[in-house]
Amino acid sequence: MGFFRGGLVLILGILLFFSFLAMNSFFILSSSLKYDNVKEGLYPIVQEAGTGIVSKELMGDFNLTKEANKELVMAKNYCRQNNTNYVFNYEGYVVNISCQNVLNSNNSMEFINETYNDVIYDIYYKEYDCNFWNCFSKTGLPFFLVSEKARDYWKNKLYFSLIASLILIALIFLFVEQKQNTPIIIGVLLVLSAFPLLKLKDLLYFIAGKFSSLINLFLSSTQTVFLFSLILGIFLVCAGIALKILTRESIKKKFSKKDVEEIVKEEISKEKQAEKMKKKKK
Repeated sequence: MGFFRGGLVLILGILLFFSFLAMNSFFILSSSLKYDNVKEGLYPIVQEAGTGIVSKELMGDFNLTKEANKELVMAKNYCRQNNTNYVFNYEGYVVNISCQNVLNSNNSMEFINETYNDVIYDIYYKEYDCNFWNCFSKTGLPFFLVSEKARDYWKNKLYFSLIASLILIALIFLFVEQKQNTPIIIGVLLVLSAFPLLKLKDLLYFIAGKFSSLINLFLSSTQTVFLFSLILGIFLVCAGIALKILTRESIKKKFSKKDVEEIVKEEISKEKQAEKMKKKKK
């Protein structure tokens, strides 16, 4: 029975390790894809598209800087006619700039920066009419990978892996022989699952191919998630060790040497009384 329980706990521990690893990976992806992170990381990619710095295979003919320069003259003329906003569409993304900003622009870069901001906002919040895994074939550009749609996808995977981890933890607690070892097991597995995260970037660079320019966007929260898992794991290990020590001390206090002597005396006394009763019956 002990061998069966030990083997089962080992299997559950291995499953929990991979569940923690998946959970941490999904945590990195979902937290990295917050709008502010995406805006900061996507800005240079959009800015450099069409310059040769960003792969043409990745971005195709997407060149927002060139398009913004072309639109600026028309925007100035349009806004001088007492219009309030200048709107244009590029590669399916809508740019909407107030005429006040257009007329107040002292140079083309101010207009271009406004264009970048609008396009990045539209990239992130656009309602992509496709499933996550077939979006690229439908959209052509890889921007859906850094959209709110992608973040929601990874968040759902995070919740699923969290639930799976909690179920595995409950099963380990159920089958482990010494229950106070549970926090130690969980803590050790959590610490071990944190270290592969540091190699996640290398793995994604290896499999990303032409999407490698976007990798840093996906992994901006890696260090934070790594430290969180490491610290929480160490805390659980320390808590488990403390619990074991306190349990032992409690048992020692509960059964001191004097208590043991009293129990022995009481048992001896009961045996003597039983012998006397037998003699009387004879």
